[in-house]
Amino acid sequence: METVTQLLEEYKIQIRENQSYGIGGQNCFPFHAFEGTLPHMPKLALEVYDTPDEEWPEAVAEVYRDVWNNPVEWAKTVEAKYKPDMICLQLASTDPMGDDASPEKAADIAKSVAEAISLPLIVYGCGNAEKDGKVLKKVAEALAFKKSLIGPVAEGNYNTIGATILAYDHYVIAQTPTDVNLCKQLNILLSNLGVSLDKIIIDPTPSALGYGLEYTYSIMEKIRCSAFQTNDDKLNLPMIGNIAREVWKIKEVKIDDPCMGNTKTRGIMFEAMTAISYILAGSDIVVLRHPQTLALVRKWLADMSGTKAEVKTEPIGVSSQGLEVSCEKLADKSIMQDTEAESVNENKIVQSAFSAFRELGEGLAGDVYAAAIALDLKQHGLEPEKDVPLAITYKGVEIGQIKNNIRVGNTLVVIGCKDKNILHNYLASQGLSYGIGLSFEETLNIVYAERG
Repeated sequence: METVTQLLEEYKIQIRENQSYGIGGQNCFPFHAFEGTLPHMPKLALEVYDTPDEEWPEAVAEVYRDVWNNPVEWAKTVEAKYKPDMICLQLASTDPMGDDASPEKAADIAKSVAEAISLPLIVYGCGNAEKDGKVLKKVAEALAFKKSLIGPVAEGNYNTIGATILAYDHYVIAQTPTDVNLCKQLNILLSNLGVSLDKIIIDPTPSALGYGLEYTYSIMEKIRCSAFQTNDDKLNLPMIGNIAREVWKIKEVKIDDPCMGNTKTRGIMFEAMTAISYILAGSDIVVLRHPQTLALVRKWLADMSGTKAEVKTEPIGVSSQGLEVSCEKLADKSIMQDTEAESVNENKIVQSAFSAFRELGEGLAGDVYAAAIALDLKQHGLEPEKDVPLAITYKGVEIGQIKNNIRVGNTLVVIGCKDKNILHNYLASQGLSYGIGLSFEETLNIVYAERG
């Protein structure tokens, strides 16, 4: 049989890690965990507006209409009901072409929202460089008590905003036209101003599916390639995609045409596909509008990473032509808590396995990997139990024991196991629910099993 050698890339630089938001830190391209380390999954934010937009498509208007006249209640509802990773406050009322709200009023709203929520806060101005220069200064001052991610900071106002954001220890969203060189140039300008590159998040200017997404995607890829392949320390920064406004203003999410299927479903799918494209291109944060999109993308992230989805939205029941997009609520709260705990454990187990693989390489004895993973899990605050007795039977007679395994809560980890069915048998013998098989070869191979 022909042997295929898998060539792995190893990069000397990593994306700057932002501990406050749990983003960055990776030293490989999105989901290339076989080549590097992915310490954080992309974060999903839901947006809140300081003023309602009566022209919103009905698909999202029906979700938020009861609260959209009060941004504080809107933010509290989003946090309690849909549980995103972050909340993004959009200060649309400050637009000179709209309400032209004062910087002071915007700052008061931002402060009230920040006080009402416990989630991390992102604040976006209206996008007018001159007005944002005034508004975001006031916002940075008002949010002195809560470190936030504030922008967009552009070449036209970085001098005005940058110093204030720096003074109050916030994070900067640096937005440029979709161009690698302009992106790098703004990062350098902010750095020269005294803003640490560790405090900057890149916004390459968003676009929606069918409306320039392919160009934005290619530029984001070039930013990542410049960071990893040329060790560019001015571009190895996390990226954000503030995509919701772009998606929900296009005609395809609004027009009611039976030939194009259900309008509501279409809008959610447009937003989900745009979000997924941004994540695949390297985005560390994606700002969404519809809670059903949040559920879909969260499920996709779980599937891509091999973990369990923590679906945190209530069902909205979007369906069309046999397509059912819904989220089932778990009836028993204790079951939900157990599931979430095991999901966290599995994430830590997989990350520990990758850490051991990167440090130790391939081909060592199974007990070495088991010891390394157990040590790592203890450092994560877990209590792994090594060498759970797994009996091997032949013709009904026990002939041996499988060692090199770890039990963490209701999850069993077996080193060297490549077969899902065998892993399932081990689970049945121990009365456990979740199993992970790890094989340390040319790449780290992972199989999953679940009982029930």
